[in-house]
Amino acid sequence: MKLLISSTLLVSCLLSLPLAAEDDSKGPLSWDHLPALPDEEGFAGTFAGIVSSKQTAKDYLVVAGGANFPKGRPWEKEKNPEKVYYDLAFKLEMGTEDAVWEKLEGPLGQRVGYGMSVILPSRGSSLFIGGKAEAATDAVWEVAVDGSGALRFTPRVKYPMPIAEGVAGVVGNKVIVVGGVTNNEGRGFRTVQEAYFLDTSKDEREWAWEALPWIEAAENKTWEDYLWSIKKKARGRAYAVSGVRSDQFYVFGGRDYAVSTDPAPERVHQEKLDILSDCYVLSLKGPKPAWKRLADLPRGMSAAPSAALPVGVSHLLMVGGVSAQYWRQQFEDRPDLNGAGDLHPGFERTVWAYDTMTDTWASAGELPQMAGGVPVAVPVTTPVVEWKKKFIVPTGEIKPGIRSPQILVAEVQKLDSKLGMVNWIVVGVYLAGMVGIGYWFMRRQASATTEAYFRGGQKIPFLVAGLSIFATVLSSITFMSIPARAYGGDITWYIGQLAMLVLIPVVVFFYLPFFRKLDLTSAYLYLERRFNLGVRLFGSFSFMFAHVGRIAIVLYLPAVALSAVSNINIYAAIIIIGLLCVVYTVMGGIEAVVWTDAIQAVVLLGGAILCFILVVTRLDGGIGELFSIANSDSKLLQNLTFEWNIKDGTTTGLVIFLAFGFNSLVQYTSGQDVVQRYVTTKDIGGARKSLWTTMWMSVCFSIVFFLLGTALYAFYKTQPALLDPAMERNDGILPFFIMQQLPAGVAGLIIAAVFAASQSSISSSLNSIATAWTKDVDSRLVRPKASDEDYLRAAKWVVIIVGLLGIGGAALVAAANIKNAFDTFMGIIGLATGSLGGIFAMGVFTRRGNGRGAMIGAVTGIVVVGFIKFADKIGIVAEKIQVAGILNAFVGFTSCLVVGYLASLATGGGTERGEELSIHGKTGA
Repeated sequence: MKLLISSTLLVSCLLSLPLAAEDDSKGPLSWDHLPALPDEEGFAGTFAGIVSSKQTAKDYLVVAGGANFPKGRPWEKEKNPEKVYYDLAFKLEMGTEDAVWEKLEGPLGQRVGYGMSVILPSRGSSLFIGGKAEAATDAVWEVAVDGSGALRFTPRVKYPMPIAEGVAGVVGNKVIVVGGVTNNEGRGFRTVQEAYFLDTSKDEREWAWEALPWIEAAENKTWEDYLWSIKKKARGRAYAVSGVRSDQFYVFGGRDYAVSTDPAPERVHQEKLDILSDCYVLSLKGPKPAWKRLADLPRGMSAAPSAALPVGVSHLLMVGGVSAQYWRQQFEDRPDLNGAGDLHPGFERTVWAYDTMTDTWASAGELPQMAGGVPVAVPVTTPVVEWKKKFIVPTGEIKPGIRSPQILVAEVQKLDSKLGMVNWIVVGVYLAGMVGIGYWFMRRQASATTEAYFRGGQKIPFLVAGLSIFATVLSSITFMSIPARAYGGDITWYIGQLAMLVLIPVVVFFYLPFFRKLDLTSAYLYLERRFNLGVRLFGSFSFMFAHVGRIAIVLYLPAVALSAVSNINIYAAIIIIGLLCVVYTVMGGIEAVVWTDAIQAVVLLGGAILCFILVVTRLDGGIGELFSIANSDSKLLQNLTFEWNIKDGTTTGLVIFLAFGFNSLVQYTSGQDVVQRYVTTKDIGGARKSLWTTMWMSVCFSIVFFLLGTALYAFYKTQPALLDPAMERNDGILPFFIMQQLPAGVAGLIIAAVFAASQSSISSSLNSIATAWTKDVDSRLVRPKASDEDYLRAAKWVVIIVGLLGIGGAALVAAANIKNAFDTFMGIIGLATGSLGGIFAMGVFTRRGNGRGAMIGAVTGIVVVGFIKFADKIGIVAEKIQVAGILNAFVGFTSCLVVGYLASLATGGGTERGEELSIHGKTGA
């Protein structure tokens, strides 16, 4: 034990040392080069994609088609320059240091450039669509590679019209193509106001392009806007930039032929072009596809490499491009060369970041002048290829009429933040204090017997017990994930907290009398007395299984906070936080756990309130601006509905109320970690007061966590340039704000609150698992005649072993990169313990429920929840059953209760114990 304590403190000291400074970086991207194309000129308007061989597991970058000026620059009239289109392809094996390009002649069957490219990961191929030379083409090619590395260009179903210069992307298995230009009856080209999709999940012989609605131009903020949008469609556009996030397809900017040559802010009248700034998103979620107007670009942009780079949790990055203002300036600088020439400075280097959550644009740095010791030229009219979290920008036009064979490659890099010595001192004092409390209670003999270790001598004040329950249930799940959810969505889930007004009275008047009058240490002893030993063991093991998973999730969240604000490895953070929890739980028992919980509840609430105040003070308009933005962007309760919807993402008030109500009911009536608090107070009156305390704290203070997320949204909505596009987890938004905006010391205090939120739940789970094991398994089955000292020693070892399992589980969660740990946590708890809540309810409320019925009901509940979650994955049903994960506890609870009761009736009904140990008997009176 001494070795464990010493090792933990040593790791704390090492982690708190200041870290070496790193070089500042411009923006969220780090740039480098791949081998250049084997062509002196390079090309504009190429196709590009990744193809994969299943036989060899090799990936290849393919670049095909395009155009250049091999005989001279467009302004060198004496050389009779001619724009030449190509029927070529180049192939480069990826992931090999000494790879070289291979060149193929004539794979397309025609000279073509400026088409659209998409990658089809499920098929290991890429799709090249359309293009032009003298005229546009409707040809479509699927490019694949065989086991020998040979490329195959297979013609596929033709596009509905000749098309070029449009944008494309893949959403699920659907290839979406929007806009572009088509042939204009022998007079050049015209932009189109059409969009189509191709479902590639079907057999290619059944492929067919299907029409999508064209973009509506109005913002749809008022009824008049909506009516206007029916009449007014967005302009056709070429050289726009597409983007894909989740199941949404984005279109940014582009250009259209000008209706006149009159000067206008976004018009290049010399070229008779309008550069567009309007942006849109196509959602495929609903019964039919629908467009929505987004925030405009800071200025009209066209011809940037497409598609936009999806980085972090919510950003799309648009690299470079050409604005009307920049283009006109080049005409003014070199009017005799139409703005071109060798002295052209190259295209704009700005990287524009669009945040899909706040609907805002901001500059995210620039392309560097050098990368890997090689100059970087900014390309336009070229595709972007994504491969293994890298973004490849092949060749492209770097000045009017000038191409480059360069192959740029970008990777996302996180902005570097340091916690700082002052903040480390604050956090260190807090962590040392928690361990000190455990040590103090150990010295007071609070862990000298199992009675003291598990029940604290039944001398805990009701207020402390109430704070402990509040901290145990809410934990870092609330402190981290609820603000993250409100930031990315709204506060509709607060409706679920109101269920406490119904839940707590039920617990106080129907469940609590059994737990106190039967003088239980393990809640599952009630199940043996009411049913049988098998039901008790089922309940105990279900709880222990669920809470090992709970420890992992709750431990993961503060580790995310720590890794987000410093460059300490997330796995190191998980280890140190977990070990400290194990130390003070082993030393001080339940009394140390309850008192540290109470302290942590105060720190937790104080930190949340302080952070909310600090966010609001950084808004120019204060609280008024906060609610103005929240109201206009539907961040409050505007999305709350009354239609019956049980799918993921539901905003139905009754569904949310039931989901949260039953999740809490399971915890408050069958969770050893909460029930154990009921028997730490002096009497049943103190236990009741502790529950009333928890109820009002949950209802009144949980809104702070939701509004904190809303405040963060308002802040970054007004200051989008302060966001880190590379932030990988939505749960990191609060610690990111803490380190970015709060002064030294204050930031450390809030980070300490994050630790407090986590450790309160972890320590409670550790002690309650040790209690369940000792009382339900060790002393009941394994060693019924062992001494109290033996049981106490075993309990402490259980804490250590379970703590290590939780640390390992947290590391797995981090490796899985779970975006919303709160949803995951709710799903785990519902899957494992929904049935357990149903068993307790059947015991308390029915006379005729029996042991066999309880077990049948419990198994049924687990099977039903498991079927809903996994039936599609194991091939029982074709598609996922649409039931929200937050309803797992409700489904498990009700399935167990209904089936269990019917099974009890079918197997003979109840016994005398059913009368005595339910609300119908004297014990429940």
